[in-house]
Amino acid sequence: MLEGVDARVHFVEYTNEMEQARARGELRTNAFARSRRIFIDEEPIVQVEDLGDSEALLKRRDHFENKAQQLLKNGILPAEDGWGGWLGRYQSALKQAAVDVQFPEKTHDEDRSRSRSRDR
Repeated sequence: MLEGVDARVHFVEYTNEMEQARARGELRTNAFARSRRIFIDEEPIVQVEDLGDSEALLKRRDHFENKAQQLLKNGILPAEDGWGGWLGRYQSALKQAAVDVQFPEKTHDEDRSRSRSRDR
């Protein structure tokens, strides 16, 4: 069972691909993983991508900017759903990245004013 960033618990059957990833040291406890079902020669398989430690992922601005751009391109505006813990921090970072992507000049202005206030 896996907890998704959609705040749902998903039952995923254990596959050979998952076993191979675990043998390589991937998919550890607290890992952030992306999975999707793809078809190879008309046979469905679960493709698993380990993105590393879930806490470290929260600090990766590029991850959130890329995800925000994908969502915005599809007309989806990320929101915080009031969750606490890791999921709440993930949603907050994603929402902030969406704001930064939509209004880069505002983010740049805020960064500049923060750096000026530190110089004083």
